[in-house]
Amino acid sequence: MRKKENQRIALTKRLLKESLLQLMPDKSIQNITVSELCQAAQINRSTFYNHYGCPADVLAEIENGVIDDLNEIWKEEGSRKNWTLDKRVEALCTYLQENRSLSKLLLRDSDTNSGFATLLLHAAHVQATYEQTLSYIKDQDNKRLMITFLINGAYHMIRQWLLEDIPKTPKEMGQLIYLAATQGWEKTY
Repeated sequence: MRKKENQRIALTKRLLKESLLQLMPDKSIQNITVSELCQAAQINRSTFYNHYGCPADVLAEIENGVIDDLNEIWKEEGSRKNWTLDKRVEALCTYLQENRSLSKLLLRDSDTNSGFATLLLHAAHVQATYEQTLSYIKDQDNKRLMITFLINGAYHMIRQWLLEDIPKTPKEMGQLIYLAATQGWEKTY
């Protein structure tokens, strides 16, 4: 009985996530009501409230799922030695490109304080990658400032690449961001 119940919950959540993603191209998350989400998913409101408080909670679960996927990729690939910034960015861009429609929805907000951007930019593997890339910088304040600059810049480069369908491969994006992160900094600091 328990397994059937878990399958029912999983199906309900999947229907809600799919329905939310269908509504999001036309409306911001703040303008999607519980009623219209439930209508699109063909479930009743009480079922919705058994699992979520508002449509933003459904979106947060989707975003966390993407971050979990990316963490798995970085965990697998990160065990290899010499996994440089360009390879890490390439892996990120490959994932985002393979999940293009979802990625475009999650990255459409240019505010780096938005939910998904915050999750992505503050992920431990992102910080560690830039920490490793800029390891030659001894002044910790300078390093922190540069990491902030590079992470936000990389986010906006990737966002623009996806949203504007710029014809670059994930490998080219990795190389471009690596170049931006390393070109000239060594001589300055």
